[in-house]
Amino acid sequence: MKRFRFRLQTLLDRRKSLEEQLLAQLGELRQEEAIEIKKLNALCRQLDWAWEQSEKALKKNAPVEEINRLDEYAKTTQDDIKLQQLTLEAVRERVESKRQEVVKAMQDRQVLEALKEKQEQEYLMAIARAEQNELDEMASVRYARGM
Repeated sequence: MKRFRFRLQTLLDRRKSLEEQLLAQLGELRQEEAIEIKKLNALCRQLDWAWEQSEKALKKNAPVEEINRLDEYAKTTQDDIKLQQLTLEAVRERVESKRQEVVKAMQDRQVLEALKEKQEQEYLMAIARAEQNELDEMASVRYARGM
């Protein structure tokens, strides 16, 4: 009895490989996203620090130059935060795009796996029918000889 052979196995293997590659790329993008989130959080902490320092400077009647310097630092940090938010948004768009690619690759692989499973079940049923027919034929021959 010959073994079941799925004719599209090489295509299925390629789709599995593609899916694994896309998952790896998605993982890298998610790491990049995490890094960008950390950068944004650090900038927000810097801005909070600048505001706290500005408040302290105002309360202790610090020189105008120091207050202006802190205010300028806060404005620059706000600009950096806006830029970082745009960067993070771009990374998130790339993550979502890659996630959609992964979902499509998974669906493509699952279609082929379902087809393989269906064909394998049909093959097993055909083998079982053939064996049953052979057994029926042997029983008929034995019965005919026994008469």
